[in-house]
Amino acid sequence: MGYPGSVSKTYVISASAAATPSKSGASFTKITVGTGGNILIKGSGIFKYVDIDAALIADVVKYINPATGVAYVDLDDADGDPAGYYELVSTIEQEVAVVTGQVLEGDFTSVKLSGSSPASGVVAYEA
Repeated sequence: MGYPGSVSKTYVISASAAATPSKSGASFTKITVGTGGNILIKGSGIFKYVDIDAALIADVVKYINPATGVAYVDLDDADGDPAGYYELVSTIEQEVAVVTGQVLEGDFTSVKLSGSSPASGVVAYEA
C-alpha cells in the first residue's frame, strides 16, 4: 500500500530549486516532512493569521477577501475587516514552519526548501 493514498508521482525535495508538478493542471496534494524546519510553498488553500485592517498595501494584496473571493485591491478594500485567518493568493510563496513527521494536505503548485533552517526528508506527492 502506497502512502499517502493515490499518487501518480513523488518528489524528494533535496535542494533549494522548487519542485513543480509534472503534468499541466496537476498539483501536490500532500507533503510529508522527515525532520522539522522550514519549507516554501505556493498553492490554494494556504491561510495565514493577519491583522488585515492594519497591514501595509504590499501585504494586503497578497490575501483573498472572503466577502468577494478575489484578492484585496487596496487598503480601503480591507478597511474595517477583522484580524483573522486569510487565504493567500495562490501565486504567493509562503514560508511555513513544519515539525518532524508532519503531513500537509492541500493544493500545492510549488514546494522547495527554505534558505533559513530548511526541513529535511521532505516529499511531495502529485495527484
